[in-house]
Amino acid sequence: MDAGFLVISHPKLTRNMEEMTVINIVIVAVLVTAVAVYLFMRRQKDAVQDEMNRLTLRLTEMELKMEAERTINNMLLASTGSSAVVAGVATMGETGSAGEPIAAGKERKAAAVDLSAMDDKELFEHISRVIRDEELFRWPDFNRAAAMEQFSLSAARIGGAFMRGGGMGMPEFVRNCRLDYACRLMVEQPELSFTEVGEASGYQRTTTFYHDFKARFGMPPAEYRAQQLKQDDATAIQSEQPQGGEPKEQPQEITEPEKNNDVRKQ
Repeated sequence: MDAGFLVISHPKLTRNMEEMTVINIVIVAVLVTAVAVYLFMRRQKDAVQDEMNRLTLRLTEMELKMEAERTINNMLLASTGSSAVVAGVATMGETGSAGEPIAAGKERKAAAVDLSAMDDKELFEHISRVIRDEELFRWPDFNRAAAMEQFSLSAARIGGAFMRGGGMGMPEFVRNCRLDYACRLMVEQPELSFTEVGEASGYQRTTTFYHDFKARFGMPPAEYRAQQLKQDDATAIQSEQPQGGEPKEQPQEITEPEKNNDVRKQ
């Protein structure tokens, strides 16, 4: 018989071929699954990166806006106090505010911001003052991690300064700063909505703003603003009255008989 037409149908060989086929199918399935997992993870990574880029861009825009506001405020202060500054420069010369040399003043300022030499109370006062003066609390993402980057301090150092030096945690301090700013904003600009007030004060969610406000003041923002505006109106009315609270004396009218008596006397 011709060898080219020889068919081998040994049972063991057939079983081996079936096993190889199953193994090949399993390998292909594993490879397909691995590729699908890789593509899914790549898509998730791209989505996270896009979200981080959006947050970074938003934070940068807020920083630029705050810097512009500080620049405008400095310009206004400079324009209103230019005459005082000129007079001070003329009299001070090369000395500091109290006859102190300028170089010594710079050294004193540098020593004042040497955070490593401060105790807990001094560090708390310094950090809290910077947060309030520069309105860092208005950053929606301002937290302990942001403070660590801002002041180049560890989380334990900042947390200890607030707890031992200020008697409160940093989240509570930042929350109080935001609520105080919101109270002032609601009275000074009553046309703003509560959502706008919350966002301007550093809250990302209006529900969180409502919750924190009621927890601290025992009333919702609408009731608080109504009370404050009512008190302001009452204060304005009282300020229009004369000192002492006595009403102004009204001129008396002269009746017709009194006029006749005056004519007879003349």
